[in-house]
Amino acid sequence: MYTLEAILAQEATIRDAVVGFSSAKLIPLPQGVCMIPMVRMLLQELEIRYQGGTKVTHPEWQQFSDSLFHPIFERLIVGVDQFARHISHLGLVAYVEATFIGGYGGHATMLWEYGERLEPPGDDINTVLRRLGVIRGPGLDEFDTIGLGKYRSTRQWLEDSAG
Repeated sequence: MYTLEAILAQEATIRDAVVGFSSAKLIPLPQGVCMIPMVRMLLQELEIRYQGGTKVTHPEWQQFSDSLFHPIFERLIVGVDQFARHISHLGLVAYVEATFIGGYGGHATMLWEYGERLEPPGDDINTVLRRLGVIRGPGLDEFDTIGLGKYRSTRQWLEDSAG
C-alpha cells in the first residue's frame, strides 16, 4: 500500500508556512521543492485555525469537515484548502494525494496561485510537479526524480524527518 497526502511548493513560497502549527513539518526535496505532509494532527490544527473550532481535547474523536470535491479527494478538507490559498499568495502551491493498493489506485491534485484555485482537480502528480519547476532525471519521471516514492505513507515522511 502507498499513500501520500501533502502540500508541495518551491521553498521560497512555503518555507514560513509551518510557523504557528505545532504539527507541521517542512521537508526539503530535490530541485528546491518542499513538502508539508498532511498528517492527522496537522489536519486537526488546520480545521481549528480555518474553521473557527476550539482546542481538540480528544484527537481520536475529531471530526473533519467533508472533503472538497469528494470522492476525488480523501483529505482535501476546508482547512487544507484555506491553508493552501493563504500560502499561494507567495507562489504556486499544490496539494497532492496518491493511494495505491495492490497496483490499483490513483492520484488527485489541486493547484492554487494568488489565493485562488487555478483549475479543476487533476489526476497526474507529474503534471503538477512540472508546473512547480521539477525537471525529470534520466529514465525517471518527476515523481521519482524528487523522491516521492521514498516512503510508503505520509506519516513515514514525518517520522523520518523527526529522527
